[in-house]
Amino acid sequence: MLQAAVVVPLIRYHEPAIVFVRRAAHLRRNPGQVAFPGGVIDVADGEDPMIAALREFEEELGVRKTRVRIVDHLEVVVTLSLNVSVSPYLGVLDPPVDYKLDERETESVHEVPVDALYVPGAVREGVEPIERDGRQVFVNSWLFDHEGLHVWGATARILHGLLSRYPSITALPLETPEIGA
Repeated sequence: MLQAAVVVPLIRYHEPAIVFVRRAAHLRRNPGQVAFPGGVIDVADGEDPMIAALREFEEELGVRKTRVRIVDHLEVVVTLSLNVSVSPYLGVLDPPVDYKLDERETESVHEVPVDALYVPGAVREGVEPIERDGRQVFVNSWLFDHEGLHVWGATARILHGLLSRYPSITALPLETPEIGA
């Protein structure tokens, strides 16, 4: 199974925001999808998912990885269509954040108010079409929609895991020390 890692970035504005990217349309894996910054763990990462997540974060968003304080390792999820194991790391950034997107990987970046996630029913169960063995099938998935962003699949399952672990905005570890510090 292919291994990948992402950063789930929270920005410590007065009203915190969560950061999503829209993947470039020409990419082989998940083109045009809304996701968290991250990617496949490669040899240079020493097989360390957190190093891979931070490297990809910096590459995709053009924000130094040293700006991100990793405060939690969320539950690993497996993608529905590609059978990839994804390790999500909750990261906190202080504003301001100046993005310099790598257009080869990232079409756009979106900051969504964290309180939008906590509206009852915002992250909900639904059905999504995926391609499996060259044909379209429908699978149950968690979903989240906000101002034209449609989040589903592994990214939405990571969101669901985040909300399960932190059932209120005030429970989020915005003040927690970095993992390993």
